[in-house]
Amino acid sequence: MAPTIASEASSGNGRGRPFYALPLPVHGACRHACHDQLSAFSAQPAGRRDLRLAARLDAHHLGHDLAGHPGFRRLGSPGRCFGRDDGPGDDLAATLQAVLGPVCERLDDLPTLASLLVTDAPAVARGPLGRRFRDVVEEPAEPAERCGDEESETALGELFAAIAEAVPAVADEPCCLWCHAGSLGVAWDAPLAFRDSLGDEEDPEPPRSASIPSCVVAADEDPDRILGIRQAFAGQLMLADRMLGFLLEILDGLGGEPWTVVVAGLRGMPMGLHGDLGIPSAGSPPLLPYGDLVQMPVIIADARGRMAGQRYGGLLAAEDLGAFLAESLADHEASRPRSQLAELVSRWGCTPREQVISTTPRGVSLVTKHWRMVVERPAAGRDGGAGEPRLFAKPDDFFEQCDVADRCSTVVDELHEQLTAAVGLENSRESSP
Repeated sequence: MAPTIASEASSGNGRGRPFYALPLPVHGACRHACHDQLSAFSAQPAGRRDLRLAARLDAHHLGHDLAGHPGFRRLGSPGRCFGRDDGPGDDLAATLQAVLGPVCERLDDLPTLASLLVTDAPAVARGPLGRRFRDVVEEPAEPAERCGDEESETALGELFAAIAEAVPAVADEPCCLWCHAGSLGVAWDAPLAFRDSLGDEEDPEPPRSASIPSCVVAADEDPDRILGIRQAFAGQLMLADRMLGFLLEILDGLGGEPWTVVVAGLRGMPMGLHGDLGIPSAGSPPLLPYGDLVQMPVIIADARGRMAGQRYGGLLAAEDLGAFLAESLADHEASRPRSQLAELVSRWGCTPREQVISTTPRGVSLVTKHWRMVVERPAAGRDGGAGEPRLFAKPDDFFEQCDVADRCSTVVDELHEQLTAAVGLENSRESSP
């Protein structure tokens, strides 16, 4: 629900890099947004600028469907796409801490670096992370029933107008600018023309409200209703794409050296592939950590053109992105170990992660190079599925629709043993005979 833009400055040696990080929740086919977020991080050093935008996007849209999103495509073409970056779960505060926490710690080590946070989430602005920035601009996003008549009348439009005012003030000094937007989890208030443009003439009219749905898709659900909801969300993504393009034009207008841009997702928005659609309402069961919820793909468009036009299929975790962003604020110090992403970007190679674990109150997920296993916690099961593992072949089963657990019991046992050691599932499953 919240985007974040951050600009970073150089260290004392005047050789830091500008960076923008923008977290934005986006859904291509199914993602969850209890608090969807987009973040942009940018830092400007003396004599050089790197922009990093970390946008929270649906893995499908970010990795496979950029054609209709010229703003994101503008980054993806010269950048590197990372489609297998998983967050720690559905707790956005924990994900934001993993991504932004290392940046804030690095800012403490760089007292001469200006820092600015622009956000539509008061909890972020006034929380422990927000207090680490020298300057903070709040443009709160409010729930709405009515869609905006113009882009400027939307929550994203108001936020990016605030960004446009804030950026010039830090453009001429080493700085860290972070823009955080959470409105994709507050209101889908893009002008109705956006969602209307996505249907065929014979399709029913999409919903006219800006409110975000919360429901479980039943077997006899009207498919036209689900289509309309997806069109409404896709229209909101079109608006986010236009706002990103607007921001990039602002940065281009500042002149000087090119920016490094990082776009990364913080969490997904389910669109019914696993039953849940939209944001769970109060009292609703929590979600299982399928990929459509926990994947947070990343685009890095490096100012130096490193690894331009490439796609990395290895596993990453939220803390890998956080370490990379923190390291980008200043020149690397020999005493500090280089982050996995920094090694990859600079040398085209790194030691990949073997696994990433994500958790929600309802279940846990373990993803490896070849598999994702999702296990429902025994006390949280519904429909009699407590503790039953679900196994999906990766990366082929992108949308995780083909459960092969009953055909790959040896794999299930091996992965379950790893989860047991990591998060304690010892009483939820008996080993296969």
